[in-house]
Formats: sequence, C-alpha cells, structure tokens
Amino acid sequence: MIVPIFLPHLGCGERCTYCDQDIITDIGEVNLEARIAGVLASRKGSFEVGLYGGNIFGLTPPVLRRLFSCFYSEKHRITGFRISTKPVPLNPEVIEILKGNRVAIIELGIPTFNDTTLNVLNRGHTAEDLRRAVSVLKSEGFGVALQVMTGLPDETMADIRETAENIVCLAPSYIRIYPLVVLAGTRLADTFTARRFEPIFFEEVVERTVFIYLAALKAGVKTVKMGLTDNEVIKERIIGGSYHPAFGSIVKSTAFYLAVMANLSKHSLHGEVLVTLNGRDIPHLIGHKRANLKRFRERGVLITWETSERPPDTFVLACGNKAIDGDIFDGLDPAVSAIDG
Repeated sequence: MIVPIFLPHLGCGERCTYCDQDIITDIGEVNLEARIAGVLASRKGSFEVGLYGGNIFGLTPPVLRRLFSCFYSEKHRITGFRISTKPVPLNPEVIEILKGNRVAIIELGIPTFNDTTLNVLNRGHTAEDLRRAVSVLKSEGFGVALQVMTGLPDETMADIRETAENIVCLAPSYIRIYPLVVLAGTRLADTFTARRFEPIFFEEVVERTVFIYLAALKAGVKTVKMGLTDNEVIKERIIGGSYHPAFGSIVKSTAFYLAVMANLSKHSLHGEVLVTLNGRDIPHLIGHKRANLKRFRERGVLITWETSERPPDTFVLACGNKAIDGDIFDGLDPAVSAIDG
C-alpha cells in the first residue's frame, strides 16, 4: 500500500503556467510535520510513502534531510519511498540522500518532449534534461517512472507521437497520463480568459491519451493512472481543460471501442454481433454510462457479449458464420486516424 503525501510546489524554483498557487514555502513549519504525522498515524501496518507534488530535486540537502526526518518516528513501518519531481537539477548529494532513505521509485514529470512547449509552460528544463536524468537515475539503481500530459497549448499529433516514442525508448517502470486542466489563479488561466489559449475538445484529449496509453502498453509499459483525482485538484477552481472524475475509465473504454470498430469495419460486420471477452473488460466494452453501446447502435451494430477465460484486452467478434479475433491494439491505427482527422 502506498500512502500519498502531497507537497505542492515544494522545491519549485519556477512555477509551471498550469499549476495552482497553494504553495508550501517552508519545510520547517510545524504544520507540515504535524500533517505528515496525522496522515501516517491513521494507517495500520506497514506501508510505502509516496511524496508527490513540487520538485524534490530542487531542495537543498539540509531541507531534504529535514523532510525525511518527519518520517523517522514511523520508519519501522515504512517499507520505502517513491517521489515525484522535475528532472532538474541533478545534485549528487541529493541523490545520495534519496538512496540513504530507501527511495526506490522516482517519477519524473515531462508534460511533452517538445522543447518549445516546455518553455511556454515554464517548466525550467528541456527534453534532453529528462533523458539525462533517466539515464543517471537508472544507473544509480532507481526505478524511474514518467508523468506525461495531453491537451497542451498548440499540441499536435507529432507531439503525441514523440511522447509515445520517447516512452517506448526510455522504458520507464510505468507512466501516468494527465489531461491538461485550467485552474483559476494560474498564468494559464490568464491566457485562457484572454482567449489566447483555447483548449481542444474533451474527445480529442481522450483520443490522444488513448494513443499514448496503447503505444506504451504495446511496449510493455504499464499506465498506472490517467486523469486527476479529487485530492489532486480543487474542482471549484477548474475553469477549462479536460477534467473528468472517470477519465481513466473513459480512455480505456474508448480504446476498446476503437479496437472493436476497427475489426467491424475491416471485416464488414454489422447487425447483431456477439463479443466474447474477459469479464473484466465488460465495462470497457459497454463504455462510461453505456456510451459505447450507443455509438455501436448509431453505426448499425447491436452488441451482446459473453465472458470466457480469454486474456484481458482481447476479444472475439461473432457475426453470422464469421468469428474474428481481435485485441485492444487493433485500435492504434484508428486512434491515429481519429486524431489526424
């Protein structure tokens, strides 16, 4: 079990244009230590701690040691740590402190591999900085994960492809995919309200996320999370972008829909179609609020289903005397067509 501790903006020298202004400015303040103690006290047994938000690499060694000192009273129950951070700066002393405090996984934020967009977002690093950090951290024995984004300003399909290609090449332990949301009080919000930035439609963001999700999965890289949870964003402050509490479910069901539709189109299947699939994939076939079934009907297909011990993410389509095997990756090309079109 991972116990998340959120440290908004801690260690950030620059403020990303899309981040909110709930800033913790002093790691030595009593309420931070008390907040950590309160979270840990409510947990039973042993657990791993996740330090999320901010930029751990941006902390000085003394401040980082103080941060870990907040966990000393519970160290007998803590099995290890994982952290999220920007890929810069790479301070050897900071890396040694992380190793000494049993940090096993480091999640690096890289919204896009487009350096122009990274500069617009005020990230304070380049794509090459990220690649260098991945190489160094892996050589030091850390597991490395990546956090990427979709729906960014001026984002193109070329950017999405580049993100997917880099994920495959860098082979992280896992990835997280976050759709861009516009929060009141941010620099991006100012651009949005001045109509200098217009977010793309929600459906487009979903389709772009599908492409990254499938490309990573096909390369053996697991996506552990898609979308923002309530403890990561204040919903009342969202004024634009692509927030949805069921975002991850919508992405997976869209991927399944695209895969089934690709096979229906390829083999000219219509009318009544029986889908045989693993039981866990039924929600992906049906879609959020049964949206996929509605889309199938609009295309002249009446879907029914039955379960079997098939591997997850695979299916058989039966229509008349035809039986077609398929899997979720059949939706990769349709996902590209949907985005490009």
